[in-house]
Amino acid sequence: MTSPQNRPPVIERFYAHLDESIAQGLTAEQKEGVENAVLASTLASRHQIDIRRSFPFFSKRYYLVFLFGRDLRRQHRQESTLSRMLLTFLLLIAVLFVTCCVLLTLYMIKSALGIDVFQNFHVGIWDWWLSLKDR
Repeated sequence: MTSPQNRPPVIERFYAHLDESIAQGLTAEQKEGVENAVLASTLASRHQIDIRRSFPFFSKRYYLVFLFGRDLRRQHRQESTLSRMLLTFLLLIAVLFVTCCVLLTLYMIKSALGIDVFQNFHVGIWDWWLSLKDR
């Protein structure tokens, strides 16, 4: 059992919500079992990256949580074939979008520097971009 000074915050919150008479009635062995169960169910102390932030936005508060780490659960979530296909499709779209953005950025830099890779061949994006100033 961890000493009260070295308890993870999730254990402290658990004991704060637990009735004090019940907490005092627990034996050391029971407390250790309860603490282990709480830690196993929350996995709060086992993330390699644990970012939790809240911020105000238009007079309300919102929160952002980003957790990253190894999956230590004994039973893994069952994923349907449809959800795996959707995730694969979304990931493919994201990779294609990022690739197109990178290629477009490189093309615009090349055009701004006046570099011609293929003589007498232009895609026309740079000319279109410059024509936007004239409008």
